[in-house]
Parts: sequence; C-alpha cells; structure tokens
Amino acid sequence: MKKVAAIIIGLIILFVLLLFSMTYSVGFNQVALKSHFGKVDASSIIREPGLHFRWPFFADSVTTYDTRVQLIQPGEETLQTSDGLQVVVKGFLLWKVDVDGEGPLHFYQSYPQQGDAEELLIGEFRDVVSVVSEYEFSDLIGPDNKLEQIEQKMFERVTQKVGQGIKPVTIGLSRVLLREKTSQQVISRMRASRDTLAENARARGEAEAQRIKSEAKTIRDKIYAFAEQRSQEIRTRADERSAKYLREMSEDEELAIFLIWIDTLEKALAKNTTVIIDTDFAPWHLMKPEPPEGELTIPKPNSYMNPVDSTKADAEAPTRSADKGS
Repeated sequence: MKKVAAIIIGLIILFVLLLFSMTYSVGFNQVALKSHFGKVDASSIIREPGLHFRWPFFADSVTTYDTRVQLIQPGEETLQTSDGLQVVVKGFLLWKVDVDGEGPLHFYQSYPQQGDAEELLIGEFRDVVSVVSEYEFSDLIGPDNKLEQIEQKMFERVTQKVGQGIKPVTIGLSRVLLREKTSQQVISRMRASRDTLAENARARGEAEAQRIKSEAKTIRDKIYAFAEQRSQEIRTRADERSAKYLREMSEDEELAIFLIWIDTLEKALAKNTTVIIDTDFAPWHLMKPEPPEGELTIPKPNSYMNPVDSTKADAEAPTRSADKGS
C-alpha cells in the first residue's frame, strides 16, 4: 500500500514538473523568443502577455527580454576640448529592446543575454562621448552653450554604431567638471577675457566722448560764427544809423553838443544825487541859476569863452560858490 502511494505521488510530481516545463509566462513589459531545437524565425516572437505552452525543455527554449527603457550610466571620462582644456564629463544613455517588426529576433541573434547589450552600449557610449573634444569649453557652459547640439550628434553616432534589435531613446551629459589645475587656467583666461572686454568698452567710451566733444565744438564754433556775423550786421546797421545822425548833427555842432550835455545831465541825475562841483565845466554849467544875458543862445561854460573874456570873468568873480542839485 505504501509503495502504491509513493508511486502515485511520484507520478503527480513528474506530471507537475512536465507541465511546468511545457508552460511559460510573458509579462506585460516583456517580449519572448521561443526557439525550437535552437532554430528561430519571425514566428518565434511572442509579444502577447500571459501564460503560453511549449514543448518540453529539451525541444523548446524560451528567452524573455525586458522591453522597458533601460538606463546606462558609464563612469566619468576625461577629455580635452578643442581649446586645450582638460574636462571630466559624465553622461547617460537610455535604450530599450526594439520590439517593432523583427527587432526581438535581431536582438536575440546579436546578443545572447540582455547584459551583453549593455556592455556593448557602454563601450559605444565611451566612443561617441569624444564628440565633446570637437567643441570649446565655452560651448559646454553658460546660457549660450551647445550641449543640445553635442547630445544630438552623440545620439546620431550611437544609433549608427549599435546593431539591430537595440533602440536608443536618448543620450545626454549629466555633468561637466574641470580639474583643479584646469580650473585655475580657465579662471585666468576668463579674467583676461573680461579685462579685454573692459578695455574695449573703455576705448569705445573714450572714442564716443571724443566724438561728442568734437560735435559740441563744431556746434559751438557755428554758434560763435553766427553770433559774430549777426553782431557785425547789427554794428553795421548801428554805424549806418549813427552816420545818419552824425550828418544831421554836423549841420549844427553847437546844438549837437548841447544835446549831449543835456543827455549827460539826465543820466548823471537819474537818481537822487548830490553833486558838489565847479559849474564852469560842461555840462554842469547848465546848472547855473542866472539866465543867459543878451540874445537867446546856448549857454557855454567858461572854457568855451576866449581867453580875454575868461580872464575878465575870473577877475570879476574870483570866487564862485558851488551849486547843489538833487
């Protein structure tokens, strides 16, 4: 009885093992490739997720691949830029198994294991990252950097290099570092560059200042020339008018002199003024209170009289008192 039970249990276990070897499952994020006695073709690709059947393990073998996007982060690489600076770059690569068409079949034929593809991609990444050496350091930093252009060129190269069955998704640079010695060189170059820019700015400022001064001097000279010309015109017209009055005054010199005396007195006594002076001198002789004797003539000071009359007048009036006007 015990032997029968053992045989039954053994048969059940054998059946379970045989059933297990004849089934396999494909996840929603996987693609499978079933080979029959080591041979595969397009019909060997299994994309539908779920439980599937096969011949026992000695006849059929199944290989599954993860179809999700895979991340590769190779180590840091030391490169030299086109302007001679040593930089340390670190990048990443996103890729996945190509599930379109016969992509899984090509992947199976090229790479025995999915890890083998990753090793190949790491080597290809280290090769294509050398694109950085084609650019200057200033192209890697700052708001006007060319990182997008560099990454696009790296993506195109890695797409050309990888075999069928691999589909690169994106590639990029996550870090760009400078070695300490290189950093000092970069700082020195940046300082020299800023000094050059500052000197150029000062030179442009001085040139602009000189231009402004030159324009101002030109404008000033034009204004002076115009003012000089205008003043000359005014003086010419004044001379013409004065010549007219001089001609009129020359017809009666005594009247002209009298008018000048009157004008001088008017200006001298325009404000409250106290004058103490001898009235024998023009135009103060007009301040004498006594009226002129004889016929109506223009009063003249003693200096206009002949020497004899002047001596006689001085003898008759040795002393004259000063007049006061206000």
